[in-house]
Amino acid sequence: MDVRRLLSDVQEHAKWVRAERERISQKEPLDEGDVILINDLPSLTKKAQLPYWDDQKLETYNTGLKQEWDAATARFPNDLPEYPASNGSTYYKKKLIDVAFVGPVERADMWNHVCNVHTFKTVTEFLELVNAGVNIEFLMISPILPGDEATSFEHMATPRSHSRQWLEKLIKQANYRDIPVVFHTEADTNHYARYASLAAKCDVVFTANEERVQDYTELCKHDRVFVIKPFVNQLRHNPIGMTRARLNDVLVTNEFPMRKAFMEDVDKLMDGVLETDHRLHVIKSDRDKNEEVGEAYRQYLVASETDMDRLKKSVDWVLHVNEVKNSPTYSAQAIYDAQARGNLVLTNYNIAVNNDFPNVFIATGRLDAKQILNMFKTEDEKYRQQLAGVRTIMAGHTMHDRFEEMLFALGLETETLGARPVLVVGSGVESRLQAMVDDQTYANVRFRMADAVTETDLQESAFVAFFDSAYTYEAYYLEDLINAFKYTDVSFVTKAAYFDGETLVSGPEHDYVTDVTDVHRCVFIAEQLSLKEVATRTLKSRTLPGYAVDRFELVKGEVVFEPNAPRDYKLSVVVPVYNNGRYLYNKCFFSLKRSTMFDDMEIWLVDDGSTDNETSRYVERLAREHANVYTYSFADGGSGSASRPRNKGVELATTPYIAFLDPDNEAVNDGYHELYQLMTHEPGLDLAVGSMLKLSNREAMIELEGLEKGGIRMIEDPRAYLLEHNFKVQSIQAMVIRRDFIVDNGLKQVIGAVGQDSLFFQEMFLSAERVALVDLTIHDYYAAVAGSTVNTITRRYFEKCVLRETARAKAFEREGVLDVYRETRFERFFELWYLQFIRRSRDEDFFGNADLLYAIYEQFKPLEPKSPRFKQFIDLYESGQKNELKRLYFDVFR
Repeated sequence: MDVRRLLSDVQEHAKWVRAERERISQKEPLDEGDVILINDLPSLTKKAQLPYWDDQKLETYNTGLKQEWDAATARFPNDLPEYPASNGSTYYKKKLIDVAFVGPVERADMWNHVCNVHTFKTVTEFLELVNAGVNIEFLMISPILPGDEATSFEHMATPRSHSRQWLEKLIKQANYRDIPVVFHTEADTNHYARYASLAAKCDVVFTANEERVQDYTELCKHDRVFVIKPFVNQLRHNPIGMTRARLNDVLVTNEFPMRKAFMEDVDKLMDGVLETDHRLHVIKSDRDKNEEVGEAYRQYLVASETDMDRLKKSVDWVLHVNEVKNSPTYSAQAIYDAQARGNLVLTNYNIAVNNDFPNVFIATGRLDAKQILNMFKTEDEKYRQQLAGVRTIMAGHTMHDRFEEMLFALGLETETLGARPVLVVGSGVESRLQAMVDDQTYANVRFRMADAVTETDLQESAFVAFFDSAYTYEAYYLEDLINAFKYTDVSFVTKAAYFDGETLVSGPEHDYVTDVTDVHRCVFIAEQLSLKEVATRTLKSRTLPGYAVDRFELVKGEVVFEPNAPRDYKLSVVVPVYNNGRYLYNKCFFSLKRSTMFDDMEIWLVDDGSTDNETSRYVERLAREHANVYTYSFADGGSGSASRPRNKGVELATTPYIAFLDPDNEAVNDGYHELYQLMTHEPGLDLAVGSMLKLSNREAMIELEGLEKGGIRMIEDPRAYLLEHNFKVQSIQAMVIRRDFIVDNGLKQVIGAVGQDSLFFQEMFLSAERVALVDLTIHDYYAAVAGSTVNTITRRYFEKCVLRETARAKAFEREGVLDVYRETRFERFFELWYLQFIRRSRDEDFFGNADLLYAIYEQFKPLEPKSPRFKQFIDLYESGQKNELKRLYFDVFR
């Protein structure tokens, strides 16, 4: 028996008994802090649940731990390269701001690269710091989590602990001296209860989870609560040296155990890995406990006390499951870090990941994970996608970016730091150079021909890039080179490797260099160049500390975009495009590439009139890179919905079969191939329909009634089926349709309407002779995409609904089913859809939106309202009681 441990436990219990007696005597209510103290009692912690083993049992247990650790160490990959460390940042300058900090040592060290961080062990040391004349702008407190080394107050996570009591005294001293106290947390999903009472005593709260804003606002009794998303320390997590070694392996970076639902997610994804040729590694993080992974995965545990960061940088793939799914702002820190290093990331669904990082791969099942891991046909395809993650993180998710946001929220800066100015100096054909400069994604660029550069141009610029019209500088050229200055402290950044036409010219990539071989492939620090060097494009010295990025975005020669030649395909996939290029490229298109019939698809990207250059770039890039991609663009700024581009896509398609897929959704399970096979082998089918997985705050499988589990059901009378099931619809992206069926029946989607695809589905079932229902998920629908039409409830949304319902009433009357629709569907749909959505109106739009809902009702007259809520809405509207209508259907939900 461990006598020391037993005595320590007794002392802890005695201490708790004394505190509890005091609470009861004072008649204080039990709060969250008291519950935490109970849970932390030695006899109730998970570690204490272990029996008090005798020496023999303890030795056996420890032997098992050592054997597991030794086995995991033996599995650790050998011969990993040494990676160069970051030598600083040219782009970011340390701010001359003094911040007092309490929290993890690692976080303090990180912030010290951004500002002057002062740590201390005691309240007295803090006061000595202030009294010494240090101008502390604010005191920042960050939570201490298990495994963290603390700067001070290490037991702050425990309410009523000595650490917490002294920390609260520190806050009072800061308040007394008018020093704002900031609580910054990314841990309020699983640790909110431990730190809520501490946050309540702070002047400002920064949380990574938007869902906690209201909780903190109510708790703190002020509105100084702001969302600060996670971020990376780019000096630690960066792509430096990433090409020195690449392992085509998958590394699981989650810590175990996890809650059951998330264990199921990680198991599904790991099962998908095991069906590929990729090696699987699961990190064993603690030599003193058994890793609580599934028994089937223990053989993949790897361990190292010194080299785990090297392994993380070496693998092509990181698998990390989010343990928070519903936050629109928070996703796991590991996903940020992995992208910054140049890893591809495989994860489960999370709203923030989907919105912020469309380049991250979301898998909803084993087969999905397998197909994602096997999707890249060439190393360059994979490498380019890895660099997309680096670009995304470095463009706005570094520690400096977030600190700027904090200062702005605190009123210490009046505006956030914009892109630092770049001077592009051109030689050659001016019109061609100007066009390439205009196409750059980097935001702050000034262009001058070499003979027109002035001293003022140079002085007002942070960086100088030289362009020569003999090269083609693609859209991300400047952004990628400037980003490299954020994680290196060098005099220039270059493209040592590039393409001469289609031939790769080899050179160092993502590594330090010293030779400037061609200034027209470089960006320099402006203050290190003279006007003469800039004007003549010659340097005094060509040996400077520098860094070389990757081979992409620069081609010697002219790249001319020409439409792809037509050829025979089996299936036309119509993708309606509008201002969503990143999703189109990373989600929709990559999901199509995972199909076994990708090369047999004719893919039509029909742009409805995008107003952002990024989308146009992605459309052109996809057409350049893939011979089966065809494009069409309307040039009038958009029609207001996906109908017009879908209708045009049907018109342009040259194959017998049509599929639709939106840019922000993904085709899964090789579903289009399965439906295509069914359409071509089963005579007389007009369409084959599968199911859709809807991903939002929760996952929901959307499927039609009467499916045969795992099989196929033939519907010989689709009209009767539609009426029997009360006009229930399925996503038109979950089907393959015979093109002649659409054309011969004159079926078109209502231009400018929202939700027009539901009417299109109903019209198809009213016209079809034979339909197949397949029990297979065909596509994932990301319902919580920021800016999506159905997520943005404005007056314009309801106007689009009127367009759809007007067309629906006319179509159903023409088909002779309007009376049936009135009786079986209309009221329920009005109540569950429109009366829910009107709650999300803007205050100033409510009365106008109510007018529009009544206009929808008028399309389906004569109709005697039956449902109480529907009848109440109509009666209040018709009697002119609009204020009461607003009170019941809007105000009570504010």
